[in-house]
Amino acid sequence: MSDNLKFKVSKEDGYFAQQEQEKIKDLREKAAKDNDQKYRDEHKYHCFRCGTKSLVEIQKGTVSVDICVNDKCGALHLDAGELDALFADQGFVKKARKSIFDVFK
Repeated sequence: MSDNLKFKVSKEDGYFAQQEQEKIKDLREKAAKDNDQKYRDEHKYHCFRCGTKSLVEIQKGTVSVDICVNDKCGALHLDAGELDALFADQGFVKKARKSIFDVFK
């Protein structure tokens, strides 16, 4: 085999190896995304604290807050940014401060 032909074969092998690596990467990303969605679907409305399927979504101003209605739990779940949005509401901040300070009276 001539050196020129060996170079072409080597170059082609490299190309196909790169194509296979990209396919594997894409398949792994798709599998991770599918697994994440499956997990979200299976655990929708599950309380992260007690594990029961007892979350109810309520609206507080512009924020949706998830509350566990399990009598023995009562956990409050906030998504990313929701706490900041609640604190931006001055009425909420005043009520929260009052309820916190009432505990210490």
